[in-house]
Amino acid sequence: MKRRIQIAEDGPVQEPMLPLINIVFLLLIFFMIAGSLQKLGPFEVDPPASHTAEARPEDTIVLWFGKSGEIGIDDLKGGLDRLSSMLPVDYIGRPVEIRADRDTEGAKVVALLKRLQELGVDKVQLMTAIEAGQD
Repeated sequence: MKRRIQIAEDGPVQEPMLPLINIVFLLLIFFMIAGSLQKLGPFEVDPPASHTAEARPEDTIVLWFGKSGEIGIDDLKGGLDRLSSMLPVDYIGRPVEIRADRDTEGAKVVALLKRLQELGVDKVQLMTAIEAGQD
């Protein structure tokens, strides 16, 4: 019995593309997850500018304060009248970081600060954005 031997022609070698596609999709998924780790507030605010930056303590309560006076803490939204029900149960003694919009009227911010003082909050920080070009 005779065997036929086939000789391969010299041509371009085809590399398998599936492993490359798998790696690209894994990288895409990784960057989608890693890019969304920052917790977003209940609404968008544009903070005023600042020249310095400090780290905040881990137990800080983040309070979002919008242009029209809306307040957000975690996933809760409301007005100044609902502030006491929106604060966590263990808020006494914890610092509160206010992320107010730069276009918010000063009188509204003062009213918020007075309400926080009435509720017993004694450590308040107003969050600002670092200006471009400042270190």
